[in-house]
Amino acid sequence: MAQGLARAGFDLDLKFGQAREESLAWVIGDAKIEVKSDQACRRTGNLFVEYRQKGRPSGIAVTEADYWAFEYDDGCWLLVPTDKLKRICRRVWRDHPERRKPGGDYGHYDGVLIPISWLVPNGKPDWRDTTW
Repeated sequence: MAQGLARAGFDLDLKFGQAREESLAWVIGDAKIEVKSDQACRRTGNLFVEYRQKGRPSGIAVTEADYWAFEYDDGCWLLVPTDKLKRICRRVWRDHPERRKPGGDYGHYDGVLIPISWLVPNGKPDWRDTTW
């Protein structure tokens, strides 16, 4: 246990941390979440985001979810706001046609492959850029 006085700014860090806890509690408790377990991501490092099934819009194209949760390894989850994921998918579709792939059961789904590293800080490119 720490002894003595808290460092300067601790009260602000505490408030920020508590606000983030409340945000996560809201997501888990009240938000609509699309849950995907991506078994291939364990070996490829890519997440498959579906947008069409047998020629019809599906997945990210029709979702009503607020967030998408990807299980990329046993018990390891990545939670992404749907609007951010849609921006990324559109950018990948436009700028990386080589990442448009069939997938899912018997290849009946069309989607884009997104490197999981692109969805976390310090991954490249910086998808947090909201200018596009």
